[in-house]
Amino acid sequence: MRRLLILCLLLVCSSVVSAGNGPGAVRKQVESALYVTGTIDITPAGDVVAHTLDQQEKLPKGIVDMAARLLPQWKFEPVALQDKAISRSKMSLLFVGRKLDDGNYSVELRSAAFSGTNPEESVTIDPRGQKKPIYPIGLVDAGISGTVFLIVKIGRDGKVINVDASHVNLHVIGSASQMNQWRKALARNSIAVARQWTFVPPKSGPAADKPYWLGTLPFDFYIEGQEPPVYGKWRTYVAGPKALIPWENEKLIAEGSTDALTPNTFHTAGSGRRLLTPLAGG
Repeated sequence: MRRLLILCLLLVCSSVVSAGNGPGAVRKQVESALYVTGTIDITPAGDVVAHTLDQQEKLPKGIVDMAARLLPQWKFEPVALQDKAISRSKMSLLFVGRKLDDGNYSVELRSAAFSGTNPEESVTIDPRGQKKPIYPIGLVDAGISGTVFLIVKIGRDGKVINVDASHVNLHVIGSASQMNQWRKALARNSIAVARQWTFVPPKSGPAADKPYWLGTLPFDFYIEGQEPPVYGKWRTYVAGPKALIPWENEKLIAEGSTDALTPNTFHTAGSGRRLLTPLAGG
């Protein structure tokens, strides 16, 4: 664990985010995150019997050891499996390192998301005519980048019924008012593009007959020439506040779990097994 904490220390200190020059109040919101994907095998009773981490050789040993300690303690909601003793779910994990007030660093498994392994049982994005969000004017020259987490409601025809931004994590620091403006600009452009997208409803599975579908669509904004996210490497950002979405009258996923979702992919809510125990185990 000490090796892992030292890694986080080096990461935060050497980050491209200008935390050392940023406003003190905002600087305390800086986090370093590591996204990990894999699969998890669960019995009908909800017990974890096995898990795999993608490209484990690229992950810090401390993260691999933490996953090996925590995941076997998890308990999922029991389900009835047809002709199967085990169900396998895709898994996205978010590990977060933060600097404490005493100068030390902590690392925690902040959130997790699970989805089915059969693409035909989930909503997917129709690639025809798909457009990426356009960078807001002025933000490119200023080097502003971040990730926008959209909550999307999709109708039976694959059209977007409603879309709004849950929150925006920024990869740069400014004053509170500046960061608020940047978040609004990135969210506004993401929402405008997402409204024009068409989605493909699930062809089979328990969600196929629903009147509509809810899910999360994270958009990554990276300026050309910037180093893209690399699997197994820590990413530093300033976590954005969660917004209250007026039309969202259903609980999508466990609080905070959207941060663990893979960017630029639509994630159908409720498409995987539901975790009952805390992420820290028990």
